[in-house]
Amino acid sequence: MQNPTSPVKAPKQERSRQSFEKALDATVTLLAERRSDAFTLAEVAQLAGVSTGSIYGRVESKSDLIRAAHLRETDRLLGVQRAAFEDGGDDVPDSLESAVTRTVRVTAELLRTEAPVLSPFMRIGSDDPVIYQQARPAYDDMHHRFTSGLLARAEAIAHADPVRAVEWAYRVVYSVLARFLGLGSAPEAAGDGDWEQILADLSDMVTAYLARPAAG
Repeated sequence: MQNPTSPVKAPKQERSRQSFEKALDATVTLLAERRSDAFTLAEVAQLAGVSTGSIYGRVESKSDLIRAAHLRETDRLLGVQRAAFEDGGDDVPDSLESAVTRTVRVTAELLRTEAPVLSPFMRIGSDDPVIYQQARPAYDDMHHRFTSGLLARAEAIAHADPVRAVEWAYRVVYSVLARFLGLGSAPEAAGDGDWEQILADLSDMVTAYLARPAAG
């Protein structure tokens, strides 16, 4: 059923739907290549092999096209995150250290794999409230999966407030990874440090913090 608040007009036939999917693919490709929205609808149409008119038949502007592409990518990302965090079934890591190491690595590799698409959308979202709101489900889902993965070993967390400690750990891990990957920042700010060493240091830091009773 068509969402009445969506800026995308419902297709009148399957060919229109397929053409629009190609336009969305091209939009994502250009965003990833240029790391910004510095392209025109004519360029999208050329890359997609569709007419500019067919795009305007579904959306009224480039902004609406980007929002539609972002919404589709957010839905895809939710599925990717679910599969990544649930890999291994219901097995609970044997120790807090192994739970932290696994959770940090899954989070890091997801962000690194998706960084080419996430980065331009995050920068656009800083000025576009629609993009910002559309991104919340994927961010909240990653947040939930990270924290619940560590709280599965709550009995091994010595901090007086395990939930607050795990929340802090997520904010620190996400911030460090986002900085390294240039998520929401200029590309030249990214890539400072060795990836594997960063993951090892984050895992050691979080494990030590959770395993040590809070002072006072």
